[in-house]
Amino acid sequence: MTLTILGLGPGEVDDLSRRAWRALKQAKTVIVRTSQHNCFPCLPQSEGTTYQYCDDLYESIPAFKDVYAAIVERVLMAARAGDVVYAVPGDPMVGESTVLALLKATKAENIAVEMVSGISFVEPILAALGVDAMDGLQILDGITVAAMHHPPIKPDVPALLGQVY
Repeated sequence: MTLTILGLGPGEVDDLSRRAWRALKQAKTVIVRTSQHNCFPCLPQSEGTTYQYCDDLYESIPAFKDVYAAIVERVLMAARAGDVVYAVPGDPMVGESTVLALLKATKAENIAVEMVSGISFVEPILAALGVDAMDGLQILDGITVAAMHHPPIKPDVPALLGQVY
């Protein structure tokens, strides 16, 4: 049993890594966090590959926290049955709480995990703004910041808020 977690990049299929493309092409089961992603219609369709989407969970469960828990359970059930690919927008390790929960659960259940990185939303924004992340860029979760009375944002360096809905 191997769970391959891969990043689909920021939207264009051309931003998908060759490694991610190969993993998708060879997979029997692919669970995509959301089909609402620009590159989704262009993903490889191989004979015997089944794509599943989690859009139904977003539509039927009102709270994001509960949606993410349901996604994690869906992916875990599939991983317990055999090899599965879980595809997320951007990079798996940037703003993906389902991935963190999956890493914790797979460790507890001895399910092997392979991580395939993708381009996150951060890189295209840095390029568009001409900002170097090494110059002290602050990356903050918009949901967390919105809940704070005094967000820890330093006004002298660039700040990027993700997950702003």
